[in-house]
Amino acid sequence: MGKPFGGELSLLEKTVDWTNKLDLDHLKTYLGKLSSPIYVVGSGGSLSACHYAVSLFNDHGKFARAVTPLELFFSEKTIRNSSILFITASGKNYDIKFSFKRALEYEPKAIGAITMKENNPLSLLTQKHGIAETFDFTIPSGKDGFLATNSLIAFFSILNKTLGVPSFKIQNTTKDLTVRISRFLDEIANDCTLVILHGGWNKAVAVDIESKCTEAGLTTTLIADYRNFGHGRHHWFDKNPNSAIIALANKIEINLCHKTLKTLPNSIPKLVLESASENSDSALYILIQSFEFIKELGLKVGIDPGRPGVPSYGRKLYHLPYSNLIKPSKKTALTKRAELSIKRKLNIDDLQSIDKKELEIWRKSYSKFMGNLLRTSFGMVLFDYDGTICSSKERFTGPSNEMAEKLLSILENGFMFGVVTGRGKSIRNDLQKIIPKKYWEQVLVGYYNGSEFGALSDDSLPDKGQELHPSLQPIIPLLSEIETLYGIKVTKRPNQLTIEIDDNKRWGFIRNLVIQTIKTCGLNEIQILESSHSMDIIPNSISKVDMVPSAKEKLKERNLPEQILYIGDKGQWSGNDFMLLDNEFGLSVDEVSSKLDACWNIASLSNRNSSATLEYLDCLVFSGNGIGFKISK
Repeated sequence: MGKPFGGELSLLEKTVDWTNKLDLDHLKTYLGKLSSPIYVVGSGGSLSACHYAVSLFNDHGKFARAVTPLELFFSEKTIRNSSILFITASGKNYDIKFSFKRALEYEPKAIGAITMKENNPLSLLTQKHGIAETFDFTIPSGKDGFLATNSLIAFFSILNKTLGVPSFKIQNTTKDLTVRISRFLDEIANDCTLVILHGGWNKAVAVDIESKCTEAGLTTTLIADYRNFGHGRHHWFDKNPNSAIIALANKIEINLCHKTLKTLPNSIPKLVLESASENSDSALYILIQSFEFIKELGLKVGIDPGRPGVPSYGRKLYHLPYSNLIKPSKKTALTKRAELSIKRKLNIDDLQSIDKKELEIWRKSYSKFMGNLLRTSFGMVLFDYDGTICSSKERFTGPSNEMAEKLLSILENGFMFGVVTGRGKSIRNDLQKIIPKKYWEQVLVGYYNGSEFGALSDDSLPDKGQELHPSLQPIIPLLSEIETLYGIKVTKRPNQLTIEIDDNKRWGFIRNLVIQTIKTCGLNEIQILESSHSMDIIPNSISKVDMVPSAKEKLKERNLPEQILYIGDKGQWSGNDFMLLDNEFGLSVDEVSSKLDACWNIASLSNRNSSATLEYLDCLVFSGNGIGFKISK
């Protein structure tokens, strides 16, 4: 089993060149938008990449933690309000798949996965759940040997390119490094304990050295950062003289490294692996040096790290199924859909933690909502757009082919649908591309959060020739300083100001600054709404439901049922759908309001946004009486 370790190292330069040519823009955007706290999950060698990802997230001001699949399981009470990122080369080991399925049960804020094999078991799992997104790469070096080598440098390089410095180029092993490694190995015995010291960026490398030494059975290792080493861990050398130090240091840490080592007796063998860089790429330079050390250590002890041989019990441990050996999910008397929907309303994981009387109230409210939904005939479905019909990836390309087919089926069966959004002309262009012209009169479009609306066929809308609404005029000078200082983009429309920013890291701060600036100036005739990608400021007199009376008139003219089914993603205030979904037929594909009688999310487990919309559209039943909605309670 495995491959010669030296042969794998010869492919590292090819692997790094490959990663530098990858288009990683979508992954960069995805990782940049992940919100704290973030669990980065991996097993074996991939756990080293998880630690590197944590350092990168921390450098972006985000709290992150590297965990094994079992550690994630025992963090279950925090999963719902966290983001989860899986890092796995093959995506097929039992632990990673079980951990992924378990995370789905808690519907975290986001679930992502980075793998080194396309269409692997984990990525196939993600395709079944709208909450999850996977980034699969086909590494040219193929499957690693026993230890993570090319896949690991690929993970480091991809993470560095998306969250760190733009690129990294591999450097050939210097003669000086070879001499220093050889001299160090001559000083130590085969059974020597290695103490690995690290600073900031190089914790991931320290973790990887420990991982390789242990997994290949090369030697015993201990890990400490430079200062924690000074809090008693140095005492190890006094009682265990058969020990040595490997110190990892970049430009920032090198003085601390040398000062620390000088305080120790000269009799202790020491090896420094260093980088002249002070940035995130320093970890990659030192990681490659550590690979060279592992190769030479393997030669010394007579074990090829790439194929050390695996005992029979090792294979049994690796494939051990343990899902039935640890505590199962708690059960209630509710149906799965009812339980899931109520959990979303309450934003909790355990319904047994609330009072029985309260739970009974929620059960009755859910039952009433579902009863009304299932027995009503609708003439129209009224949608939000971004995050509902279009995913974030489709924002500039328009709805998917599958979504277009579902929307068209509503029209082909003689019914209507509408879209109300913060967008302007772009929404009309998107819809006219996917809807045949003969159906345009059956489609209503509400522009700029419903301030203007009309049939899809009306090319005169939206009318940008109108003057800016009086309630919005005082806001322009208030935003000018913020616009200049932070580079926000303020788009002016007659009845809406839209605020966007390219730097997602500053959005939380700028969002609060805008709100406080406006509210403290006594401007009470406006409302501030948030979508999946921007903030809209509109007059209080405008709402997404303003087009509903007109829609019902259209339904009446066509002798269709006047009831409307509402579908959106931002049902909680201050989301831009909170008014649209605030009724007995309001379905959310993401955030829900806290009200008992409106805005429920009844989509299946971990299905979210446009994927949940597709699920709802699959539940539509067309008949002469109208559009029915059929789904299990």
